[in-house]
Amino acid sequence: MLYNSLDFPAGVVPVTMVTDEDEKELKGYQGYFRDRWDRTLAKAFHGSVGLPVAVQCVALPWQEELCLRFMKEVETLTLKKNQIV
Repeated sequence: MLYNSLDFPAGVVPVTMVTDEDEKELKGYQGYFRDRWDRTLAKAFHGSVGLPVAVQCVALPWQEELCLRFMKEVETLTLKKNQIV
């Protein structure tokens, strides 16, 4: 959202989903600083199985084509990875 308000072209490409394994791994997450923000983040992880995980692609102003190309590359690589598995 910050990039859009600064007039930077930006987009989001979903690459995978949160799995049970991911949630188990993050169950003991305490964060780096162990402050209120780390606790809030750890709470947000709970119940996230099945939600999409995405990559945000951003380019400099007036470089919309570059941002779209980057998004297409990420999408293509994601599709290739999913076909191999």
